[in-house]
Amino acid sequence: MFKKIVYTGIAALAILSCTSNTQKTEKPADEVMPQHQHSPAPAAPQKDLSTIVLDHKKDLVCGMPVSAGVEDTVHYKGKIYGFCAKECKDEFVKAPGSFLAAK
Repeated sequence: MFKKIVYTGIAALAILSCTSNTQKTEKPADEVMPQHQHSPAPAAPQKDLSTIVLDHKKDLVCGMPVSAGVEDTVHYKGKIYGFCAKECKDEFVKAPGSFLAAK
């Protein structure tokens, strides 16, 4: 009788240990990544803007010298204006007259 109990216990432990390894390892709901996730956009090819003759020596929006690097340009009333970042260009395009009046 004692042997039966021991063998039954060992068998039960063996079965339980096998099933514990096959359990799914799902992440909790708060750790699950959203299904629709964008990867970072590939870097755009770099433009060589160093040869362009600009109307100003400074970014009209933030005041940074364009000699430090021109990220984007815009043509306005026959002149080319350089900007240190796309955000500065976008801000200039909204109201170019106000930035030119402040120069």
